[in-house]
Amino acid sequence: MNKNGLKELKDFYVTSDTWFGRNQILQIAHRKTFKNVEEMNQRIINKWNSCVGKNDIVFHLGNFAWDPDTAEKVLKKLNGRMYFLLGSADEALVEVYEKFKNVTIIEDQIIVLPLHDVVLSHFPLLMWAGKESGTLHIHGHATFNHPTDLTIERRVNICTDHWGFTPIKISTLKDFINDEI
Repeated sequence: MNKNGLKELKDFYVTSDTWFGRNQILQIAHRKTFKNVEEMNQRIINKWNSCVGKNDIVFHLGNFAWDPDTAEKVLKKLNGRMYFLLGSADEALVEVYEKFKNVTIIEDQIIVLPLHDVVLSHFPLLMWAGKESGTLHIHGHATFNHPTDLTIERRVNICTDHWGFTPIKISTLKDFINDEI
């Protein structure tokens, strides 16, 4: 799918900061529900595949996996056609993504999807195209800082920790937002 095709998507999933294989994330992000990183990896894979079908589109907004071996093993198990915006620690993904036909790295750091009135990025932005007119900004990176607070601005922290370790469909997210405001 080319860039113009991405802008015309009807529905898709978003997630970020899965950090597959990173032992320290259990403490850093307070992921105390997991006994160890192996359990975390498997539960996030199971939750992902329980909602994402083989042909569904997923935007992963950065910090996918900690090491190339884990990145490759996990990518073999995940459903969907995955589009990655690179995060602050995605070297492992860059090493292995070319082995997968269903994985694309998007070079742009910020993606504007006018059909959905959404701006995607890895880092939380202070300003984005359409902010003043109500365009929604969806970002990763901030596992527990920059929480979603729609009373302040239309910015959503999509880090997996905040969404039950499950990718969220954009239509579901927008329904949630409309119910909140």
